[in-house]
Amino acid sequence: MSGVGVVVLAAGLGTRMRSRLPKVLHPVCGAPMAWHVIEAARALEPARIVVVTGHEADRVEAALAADDVRFTRQEVLDGTAGAVRRCEGALAGCETVVVLNGDAPLARAETLRQLIAAAAGRPLAFAVCRVAAPGRMGRVVRSSDGEAAAVVEAAEYEGPDGPAEVNAGLYAFDTAWLWAHLPQVPMSAKGEYYLTHLVGLAAAEGRPAATVPVGEDEALGVDDRVKLAQAEALMRRRILERHMLAGVTIEDPATTFIGALATLGQDATVLAGSRIEGRSEVAEDAVIGPNTTLRNARIGRGTRVEASVIEDSAVGARCSVGPFAHIRGGAVVGDDCEVHNYAEIKNSRLGNGVKMHHFSYLGDADVGEGTNIGAGTITCNYDGVAKHRTVIGRGCSLVRTRCWSPRCTSATGRSRRPGRW
Repeated sequence: MSGVGVVVLAAGLGTRMRSRLPKVLHPVCGAPMAWHVIEAARALEPARIVVVTGHEADRVEAALAADDVRFTRQEVLDGTAGAVRRCEGALAGCETVVVLNGDAPLARAETLRQLIAAAAGRPLAFAVCRVAAPGRMGRVVRSSDGEAAAVVEAAEYEGPDGPAEVNAGLYAFDTAWLWAHLPQVPMSAKGEYYLTHLVGLAAAEGRPAATVPVGEDEALGVDDRVKLAQAEALMRRRILERHMLAGVTIEDPATTFIGALATLGQDATVLAGSRIEGRSEVAEDAVIGPNTTLRNARIGRGTRVEASVIEDSAVGARCSVGPFAHIRGGAVVGDDCEVHNYAEIKNSRLGNGVKMHHFSYLGDADVGEGTNIGAGTITCNYDGVAKHRTVIGRGCSLVRTRCWSPRCTSATGRSRRPGRW
């Protein structure tokens, strides 16, 4: 939508989180909650995305930086309307402005499209939700003809408690109307300018805002750790369902975690008790688990990883890993390899067809194709000052071998006896 600009509000203090980490950077399924908001905005293919920062601005901007994201700073935290006013220059030429809260990670792209459609011919449209306990959410007031007449913020509400229709904090504005009316927003008793006051201004002009109903998940604004846990559970279920609908088998969703940044191929299988974190990539027909952790790992097609941990490393196609193996530190395992019980690999490269079945450690090593790493084999490459690479040729067989030399190299195709090289 080339005529759409998006504002993500991410300047607040987030005092109720009781955290040294800025609120919008608290992770939800492995990614900052504001990242999820930006991802929903990206689905619109907008002309611009502007993130308003304030509290810990440098830290927030570093975490959310991307080629398609601009930042505008709100040096004085004077409310949501004040934040949006600072974006006028950055959004020049946009016909519609979508405003999102950075602490609402469950906003859906489809809802944003509905808001834009509903705002056509109106000054604005905003999302609403009926909840049993409004808490700190603004209540929607409707006129006798059912149109939105105002939004009363919780700090200014003096009516009875109980179920109410609330503002979900997602907006779409006609740009010209927005910039013309933002200066008319009065300062609240708390010294802030509320974006919600624009709903009353539109109604007073006889052009009331349109409303789009949403579920309670999208209306969930995360402002404490309890709501953070709620958002985590809801997002986790969404992610699992997305993968299952795309052709991934998840044996037990209740005990499975897949992070927001992970990708899985069709016909991959994830068994009970497994976690796939970070930017992990699982290829087609791979089987992960049970009880396996992948963290920024790449797993090749048809590979099985059972009861093991793979971190910041890559495993090729048709491999068998585990149980109880640990692959870490930038290791690269080739195709058709076997890495089994209590084997550990760190910062090493294994050629195709290498077998490493049990009780062994390879660190800072290069291993040739078809080599067998027998039980008790260890490469130790630290000479007291620096680490060195161990190079093992193709087709070797090593049993109870220790490499203590900083530059030991095996000959291709030879079998080494037990002992020190």
